[in-house]
Amino acid sequence: MKNKIYNYIDNLKKVLDSFDVDALEEIIKLFISARDNKKTIYVFGNGGSGSTASHMVCDIIKGCSYEKEKKFKIICLNDNIPTILAYSNDVSYDIVFEEQLKNLMSKDDVVLAISGSGNSKNIISSEIRAKIILYLYKIKPTFINGKYVIDEYETEYSLLKKFLNGDSVQDSIIIYEGMTHNQIIKSLKDSNLVTYDDTSDYTAKIFKSKIKYLSPEGTCFPDTYRFSAGISLDKFIENCSIKMERTVMKYWRNRDYSLPYKSPYEMLIMASIIEKETSVDSEKPTISSVFINRLNKNMRLQADPTVIYGMKNYKGNITKKDLRENNEYNTYRIKGLPKTPICSPGEVSIIAASKPEVSDYLYFVANKKGKHVFSNNYKDHVNAVNKYQK
Repeated sequence: MKNKIYNYIDNLKKVLDSFDVDALEEIIKLFISARDNKKTIYVFGNGGSGSTASHMVCDIIKGCSYEKEKKFKIICLNDNIPTILAYSNDVSYDIVFEEQLKNLMSKDDVVLAISGSGNSKNIISSEIRAKIILYLYKIKPTFINGKYVIDEYETEYSLLKKFLNGDSVQDSIIIYEGMTHNQIIKSLKDSNLVTYDDTSDYTAKIFKSKIKYLSPEGTCFPDTYRFSAGISLDKFIENCSIKMERTVMKYWRNRDYSLPYKSPYEMLIMASIIEKETSVDSEKPTISSVFINRLNKNMRLQADPTVIYGMKNYKGNITKKDLRENNEYNTYRIKGLPKTPICSPGEVSIIAASKPEVSDYLYFVANKKGKHVFSNNYKDHVNAVNKYQK
């Protein structure tokens, strides 16, 4: 059944793509002339095209007459005489409808016969109906890509409205706080909801932004993204990047101006560290204050998540050897912030980086309840470490 529906849609698109304006220009002129001169338009169809004729009349009345200054006087003869439908495929229209047309018509009225089959001459294929509707509605047939739900009662008019308005089924993907760029790219590819080129390196591409990124890390804002099927991976990441830029710049403009950041990018880097240090939102402003206090005192950040990010093969533990490694992310060795973000931080972490809590804390250690214990001196910190980590 689905294949039949898809084939129908494909055929409809092909017909519309092959639209010959000149071929229908005279018909459109006749319709417009009849409307402007208050003449009647009679439409009928044979066999299955009888219902097509009926739908066409309804669509024109709804879309081209309702609440319009000029109205079409249009009648579907099939609606008035259903008993003749059984004969209309076997005899010509001028015989089937001859008498009733003589009884109803006056000079300059218009007659339109619709057929997808049958043996009558001078009739219009039902495929043309969609084209006539497009012209009467002044619609330019530009379809919006996506998945569409189509029921058995759809008409050409309702289908066209769906395709042109983009009333499609929306897919969704969640980008979680704290995901790295590589994890995001893998998640998108594994979803089978985005298109991508196997030869392209999506882990290296950076989109133009007010934030002067040095790598793609941290460019994608964590959120639930809804989209039509067929979106490219590039376009998806670009949308994420635009949202991250807007969010970071919003809080950059409203930040505490006493903070030691030189750019929005540095604030984003800090937010990414905060994101990785705790999943407890209420702790994030306090975590932020610890790192800001250490920066202001020219102390190393000594943030374990930055060390982990710089390790090539992290296996669940950080060794003393790892802490001695010289790289751009080992904040036990370097002073200041690491070179780039270490993940995609969420909005709460970005807010915490822009307006940290005011405190004198310089240290913190994880307790056994998923939170942290904060200290303002090294002695208290060592006691906390001995209590909760040993």
